[in-house]
Amino acid sequence: MLGSVRLKKILLFADPGVDDAFAIMYALLHPELEVVGIVCDYGNVSHSAACRNTSFLLKLADRKDIPIINGSSTPLSGVAPQLFPEIHGYKGIGGLDLTDVQSLYLHPFFKIYELIEQYELDLTIVNLSRLTSLAKLFMQMGSEMQQKVKDIIIMGGAFLVPGNWTPLAEANVYGDPQAARIVASMGKNMTFVPLNISNRAIISNGMIDRLSNHTQTPFTPILEPIMDFYSKKYNEIIPGIQGAPIHDVTLLSYLTDKSPFHVIQKQVFVVTEGPAKGMTFADFRPVPEMVSNYPVNQIILNFNVEQFQNDFMKVFSGFEP
Repeated sequence: MLGSVRLKKILLFADPGVDDAFAIMYALLHPELEVVGIVCDYGNVSHSAACRNTSFLLKLADRKDIPIINGSSTPLSGVAPQLFPEIHGYKGIGGLDLTDVQSLYLHPFFKIYELIEQYELDLTIVNLSRLTSLAKLFMQMGSEMQQKVKDIIIMGGAFLVPGNWTPLAEANVYGDPQAARIVASMGKNMTFVPLNISNRAIISNGMIDRLSNHTQTPFTPILEPIMDFYSKKYNEIIPGIQGAPIHDVTLLSYLTDKSPFHVIQKQVFVVTEGPAKGMTFADFRPVPEMVSNYPVNQIILNFNVEQFQNDFMKVFSGFEP
Protein backbone atom coordinates (compact mmCIF):
# COMPACT_ATOMS: atom_id res chain seq x y z
CA MET A 1 0.00 0.00 0.00
CA LEU A 2 2.82 2.40 0.78
CA GLY A 3 4.86 1.91 -2.36
CA SER A 4 8.02 3.96 -2.02
CA VAL A 5 6.74 6.12 0.90
CA ARG A 6 9.38 6.43 3.59
CA LEU A 7 8.02 5.87 7.08
CA LYS A 8 8.27 8.76 9.53
CA LYS A 9 9.90 7.45 12.69
CA ILE A 10 8.39 8.97 15.81
CA LEU A 11 9.16 8.83 19.52
CA LEU A 12 6.01 9.65 21.49
CA PHE A 13 5.95 11.25 24.95
CA ALA A 14 2.48 10.50 26.32
CA ASP A 15 0.22 10.33 29.36
CA PRO A 16 -2.86 8.39 28.19
CA GLY A 17 -5.46 9.86 29.00
CA VAL A 18 -8.22 9.73 26.40
CA ASP A 19 -6.81 12.09 23.77
CA ASP A 20 -3.30 10.62 24.18
CA ALA A 21 -4.83 7.18 23.71
CA PHE A 22 -6.45 8.30 20.47
CA ALA A 23 -3.09 9.72 19.35
CA ILE A 24 -1.32 6.43 20.09
CA MET A 25 -4.00 4.53 18.19
CA TYR A 26 -3.72 6.95 15.25
CA ALA A 27 0.05 6.53 15.14
CA LEU A 28 -0.19 2.74 15.23
CA LEU A 29 -2.83 2.67 12.49
CA HIS A 30 -1.27 5.19 10.11
CA PRO A 31 0.74 3.44 7.37
CA GLU A 32 3.20 6.32 7.07
CA LEU A 33 4.18 6.39 10.74
CA GLU A 34 6.56 4.09 12.60
CA VAL A 35 6.41 4.36 16.38
CA VAL A 36 9.89 3.49 17.66
CA GLY A 37 9.12 4.07 21.34
CA ILE A 38 6.63 5.58 23.80
CA VAL A 39 7.88 7.54 26.81
CA CYS A 40 5.27 7.33 29.57
CA ASP A 41 4.90 10.46 31.68
CA TYR A 42 2.38 11.83 34.19
CA GLY A 43 -0.30 14.40 33.44
CA ASN A 44 -3.81 13.34 32.55
CA VAL A 45 -3.13 10.27 34.68
CA SER A 46 -0.39 9.07 36.98
CA HIS A 47 2.88 7.73 35.59
CA SER A 48 1.95 4.15 36.53
CA ALA A 49 -1.48 4.47 34.90
CA ALA A 50 0.14 5.86 31.74
CA CYS A 51 2.41 2.80 31.58
CA ARG A 52 -0.53 0.44 32.09
CA ASN A 53 -2.75 2.20 29.55
CA THR A 54 0.02 2.30 26.94
CA SER A 55 0.63 -1.42 27.52
CA PHE A 56 -3.08 -2.09 26.96
CA LEU A 57 -3.08 -0.29 23.61
CA LEU A 58 0.12 -1.98 22.39
CA LYS A 59 -1.28 -5.39 23.33
CA LEU A 60 -4.50 -4.67 21.40
CA ALA A 61 -2.44 -3.74 18.34
CA ASP A 62 -0.11 -6.74 18.79
CA ARG A 63 2.80 -4.30 18.96
CA LYS A 64 4.51 -5.39 22.15
CA ASP A 65 7.79 -4.93 20.26
CA ILE A 66 7.54 -1.14 20.73
CA PRO A 67 9.54 -0.17 23.84
CA ILE A 68 7.73 1.61 26.67
CA ILE A 69 10.17 3.99 28.37
CA ASN A 70 10.16 5.21 31.96
CA GLY A 71 9.46 8.94 31.83
CA SER A 72 8.80 11.48 34.56
CA SER A 73 6.34 10.98 37.41
CA THR A 74 6.45 14.52 38.87
CA PRO A 75 7.23 18.06 37.66
CA LEU A 76 10.78 19.41 37.97
CA SER A 77 9.68 21.15 41.18
CA GLY A 78 8.98 17.77 42.78
CA VAL A 79 5.44 18.68 43.81
CA ALA A 80 2.74 16.05 43.41
CA PRO A 81 1.05 16.40 40.02
CA GLN A 82 -2.66 17.13 39.72
CA LEU A 83 -4.42 14.39 37.74
CA PHE A 84 -7.74 14.45 35.89
CA PRO A 85 -9.75 11.23 36.44
CA GLU A 86 -12.97 13.25 36.29
CA ILE A 87 -12.29 13.93 32.59
CA HIS A 88 -10.31 10.89 31.45
CA GLY A 89 -11.90 8.18 33.60
CA TYR A 90 -10.89 6.45 36.80
CA LYS A 91 -8.44 4.23 34.90
CA GLY A 92 -7.58 6.93 32.37
CA ILE A 93 -9.16 5.74 29.13
CA GLY A 94 -12.80 6.70 29.45
CA GLY A 95 -15.22 3.99 30.48
CA LEU A 96 -12.81 1.07 30.00
CA ASP A 97 -12.11 -1.16 32.99
CA LEU A 98 -8.36 -1.79 32.91
CA THR A 99 -8.09 -3.22 36.43
CA ASP A 100 -6.57 -6.52 35.31
CA VAL A 101 -4.21 -5.10 32.66
CA GLN A 102 -0.55 -5.82 33.40
CA SER A 103 2.09 -3.36 32.25
CA LEU A 104 4.71 -4.45 29.75
CA TYR A 105 8.43 -4.22 30.48
CA LEU A 106 9.46 -0.65 31.28
CA HIS A 107 12.73 0.43 29.68
CA PRO A 108 14.94 2.88 31.59
CA PHE A 109 15.07 6.55 30.57
CA PHE A 110 18.45 5.90 28.93
CA LYS A 111 16.59 4.05 26.17
CA ILE A 112 15.69 7.48 24.73
CA TYR A 113 19.36 8.23 24.09
CA GLU A 114 19.80 4.86 22.38
CA LEU A 115 16.88 5.63 20.05
CA ILE A 116 18.24 9.10 19.28
CA GLU A 117 21.65 7.60 18.48
CA GLN A 118 20.04 4.88 16.37
CA TYR A 119 17.78 7.07 14.22
CA GLU A 120 19.29 10.57 14.55
CA LEU A 121 17.86 12.94 11.92
CA ASP A 122 15.26 10.38 10.86
CA LEU A 123 13.60 10.75 14.26
CA THR A 124 10.77 13.12 15.20
CA ILE A 125 9.83 13.62 18.84
CA VAL A 126 6.10 14.14 19.42
CA ASN A 127 5.42 15.42 22.95
CA LEU A 128 1.79 14.94 24.02
CA SER A 129 2.32 15.16 27.79
CA ARG A 130 3.82 17.55 30.32
CA LEU A 131 7.23 18.74 29.15
CA THR A 132 9.24 17.39 32.10
CA SER A 133 10.97 14.50 30.34
CA LEU A 134 11.68 16.60 27.26
CA ALA A 135 13.23 19.33 29.44
CA LYS A 136 15.47 16.72 31.06
CA LEU A 137 16.69 15.69 27.62
CA PHE A 138 17.54 19.29 26.76
CA MET A 139 19.34 19.81 30.06
CA GLN A 140 21.39 16.65 29.63
CA MET A 141 22.10 16.82 25.89
CA GLY A 142 22.30 20.58 25.33
CA SER A 143 22.90 21.62 21.73
CA GLU A 144 23.55 18.00 20.75
CA MET A 145 19.81 17.38 21.11
CA GLN A 146 18.94 19.57 18.15
CA GLN A 147 21.84 18.32 16.08
CA LYS A 148 20.51 14.77 16.27
CA VAL A 149 16.70 15.04 16.37
CA LYS A 150 15.01 16.09 13.14
CA ASP A 151 11.90 17.77 14.54
CA ILE A 152 10.08 18.22 17.84
CA ILE A 153 6.31 18.75 17.88
CA ILE A 154 4.74 19.84 21.16
CA MET A 155 1.14 19.78 22.33
CA GLY A 156 1.12 22.88 24.49
CA GLY A 157 0.35 26.52 24.93
CA ALA A 158 -2.44 28.98 24.22
CA PHE A 159 -1.79 32.18 22.26
CA LEU A 160 -4.33 35.01 22.49
CA VAL A 161 -7.02 32.48 23.50
CA PRO A 162 -8.19 31.23 26.93
CA GLY A 163 -6.38 28.40 28.68
CA ASN A 164 -7.96 25.14 29.77
CA TRP A 165 -6.39 24.85 33.25
CA THR A 166 -6.54 28.54 34.19
CA PRO A 167 -7.94 31.46 32.20
CA LEU A 168 -4.43 31.98 30.81
CA ALA A 169 -2.68 28.60 30.85
CA GLU A 170 -2.89 25.36 28.89
CA ALA A 171 -2.57 22.14 30.91
CA ASN A 172 0.71 20.71 29.58
CA VAL A 173 2.51 23.99 30.21
CA TYR A 174 0.82 24.78 33.52
CA GLY A 175 1.56 21.26 34.80
CA ASP A 176 5.30 22.01 34.70
CA PRO A 177 5.97 25.60 33.63
CA GLN A 178 9.66 25.38 34.56
CA ALA A 179 10.09 22.48 32.14
CA ALA A 180 8.14 24.30 29.43
CA ARG A 181 10.35 27.36 29.87
CA ILE A 182 13.50 25.26 29.47
CA VAL A 183 12.18 23.67 26.29
CA ALA A 184 11.00 26.98 24.81
CA SER A 185 14.34 28.68 25.54
CA MET A 186 16.59 25.86 24.34
CA GLY A 187 14.72 24.14 21.55
CA LYS A 188 15.07 24.72 17.82
CA ASN A 189 13.16 23.17 14.93
CA MET A 190 10.15 22.89 17.23
CA THR A 191 6.46 23.26 16.42
CA PHE A 192 3.94 24.21 19.10
CA VAL A 193 0.38 22.97 18.61
CA PRO A 194 -1.63 25.11 21.06
CA LEU A 195 -5.26 25.22 22.16
CA ASN A 196 -5.88 27.58 19.21
CA ILE A 197 -5.87 24.37 17.16
CA SER A 198 -6.58 21.46 19.46
CA ASN A 199 -9.74 22.91 21.04
CA ARG A 200 -11.28 22.93 17.55
CA ALA A 201 -10.29 19.35 16.70
CA ILE A 202 -13.74 18.06 17.58
CA ILE A 203 -14.72 14.52 16.70
CA SER A 204 -18.45 13.97 16.99
CA ASN A 205 -20.25 11.05 18.58
CA GLY A 206 -21.74 10.37 15.15
CA MET A 207 -18.28 9.91 13.64
CA ILE A 208 -17.35 7.43 16.36
CA ASP A 209 -20.65 5.61 15.82
CA ARG A 210 -19.89 5.23 12.09
CA LEU A 211 -16.42 3.89 12.84
CA SER A 212 -17.77 1.48 15.45
CA ASN A 213 -20.43 0.03 13.17
CA HIS A 214 -18.79 0.04 9.74
CA THR A 215 -15.05 -0.54 10.18
CA GLN A 216 -12.76 -3.09 11.75
CA THR A 217 -9.36 -2.37 13.26
CA PRO A 218 -7.82 -3.69 16.49
CA PHE A 219 -9.19 -0.58 18.22
CA THR A 220 -12.74 -0.50 16.83
CA PRO A 221 -14.35 -2.23 19.85
CA ILE A 222 -13.04 0.34 22.34
CA LEU A 223 -13.81 3.56 20.45
CA GLU A 224 -17.43 3.91 21.59
CA PRO A 225 -16.95 3.26 25.32
CA ILE A 226 -14.01 5.67 25.38
CA MET A 227 -15.80 8.46 23.52
CA ASP A 228 -19.10 7.97 25.31
CA PHE A 229 -17.45 8.75 28.66
CA TYR A 230 -15.23 11.54 27.30
CA SER A 231 -17.94 13.37 25.36
CA LYS A 232 -20.30 13.33 28.35
CA LYS A 233 -17.60 14.96 30.46
CA TYR A 234 -16.95 17.56 27.77
CA ASN A 235 -20.66 18.27 27.49
CA GLU A 236 -20.52 19.36 31.13
CA ILE A 237 -17.75 21.81 30.23
CA ILE A 238 -19.15 22.91 26.85
CA PRO A 239 -22.90 22.18 26.81
CA GLY A 240 -24.17 20.91 23.47
CA ILE A 241 -20.75 20.02 22.04
CA GLN A 242 -21.99 16.61 20.70
CA GLY A 243 -18.51 15.08 20.86
CA ALA A 244 -15.13 16.19 22.17
CA PRO A 245 -11.86 17.73 21.01
CA ILE A 246 -9.25 15.02 20.42
CA HIS A 247 -6.38 17.39 21.11
CA ASP A 248 -3.31 15.23 20.66
CA VAL A 249 -4.21 13.67 17.31
CA THR A 250 -3.66 17.07 15.70
CA LEU A 251 0.10 16.73 16.11
CA LEU A 252 0.23 13.48 14.19
CA SER A 253 -2.20 14.69 11.55
CA TYR A 254 0.10 17.69 11.02
CA LEU A 255 3.12 15.41 10.80
CA THR A 256 1.56 13.34 8.02
CA ASP A 257 0.08 16.27 6.05
CA LYS A 258 1.03 19.87 6.76
CA SER A 259 -1.15 21.42 4.05
CA PRO A 260 -4.28 22.03 6.21
CA PHE A 261 -2.27 23.87 8.89
CA HIS A 262 -1.23 27.55 9.04
CA VAL A 263 2.17 27.99 10.70
CA ILE A 264 3.91 31.16 11.86
CA GLN A 265 7.43 31.79 13.19
CA LYS A 266 7.71 33.26 16.69
CA GLN A 267 9.80 33.31 19.82
CA VAL A 268 7.79 31.53 22.54
CA PHE A 269 7.98 32.55 26.19
CA VAL A 270 6.57 30.92 29.34
CA VAL A 271 5.52 32.52 32.65
CA THR A 272 6.57 30.28 35.54
CA GLU A 273 5.00 31.92 38.60
CA GLY A 274 2.37 34.35 39.80
CA PRO A 275 -1.24 34.77 38.61
CA ALA A 276 -0.18 34.18 34.99
CA LYS A 277 1.71 30.95 35.81
CA GLY A 278 1.79 28.63 32.80
CA MET A 279 0.88 31.29 30.26
CA THR A 280 2.63 31.11 26.89
CA PHE A 281 3.05 34.28 24.90
CA ALA A 282 4.73 35.66 21.80
CA ASP A 283 5.09 39.09 20.24
CA PHE A 284 2.31 39.40 17.67
CA ARG A 285 2.93 43.05 16.83
CA PRO A 286 3.58 43.88 13.14
CA VAL A 287 7.25 44.46 13.93
CA PRO A 288 8.03 42.19 16.89
CA GLU A 289 10.84 42.87 19.30
CA MET A 290 13.29 39.99 19.04
CA VAL A 291 15.22 38.70 22.05
CA SER A 292 18.83 38.06 21.09
CA ASN A 293 20.21 34.52 21.40
CA TYR A 294 16.69 33.15 21.86
CA PRO A 295 15.29 30.55 19.45
CA VAL A 296 12.54 31.19 16.91
CA ASN A 297 10.12 28.29 16.58
CA GLN A 298 6.84 27.49 14.87
CA ILE A 299 3.33 27.97 16.20
CA ILE A 300 0.27 26.56 14.44
CA LEU A 301 -2.55 29.08 14.78
CA ASN A 302 -5.15 27.84 12.29
CA PHE A 303 -6.13 24.75 10.35
CA ASN A 304 -8.87 23.25 8.19
CA VAL A 305 -11.08 21.42 10.68
CA GLU A 306 -12.96 19.45 8.03
CA GLN A 307 -9.73 18.12 6.52
CA PHE A 308 -8.56 17.08 9.97
CA GLN A 309 -11.84 15.25 10.64
CA ASN A 310 -11.65 13.48 7.27
CA ASP A 311 -8.09 12.41 8.03
CA PHE A 312 -9.15 11.10 11.45
CA MET A 313 -11.95 9.05 9.90
CA LYS A 314 -9.70 7.66 7.18
CA VAL A 315 -7.03 6.52 9.64
CA PHE A 316 -9.43 5.02 12.17
CA SER A 317 -11.29 3.18 9.43
CA GLY A 318 -8.06 1.37 8.58
CA PHE A 319 -7.95 3.28 5.27
CA GLU A 320 -10.96 1.36 3.97
CA PRO A 321 -12.71 3.03 1.00
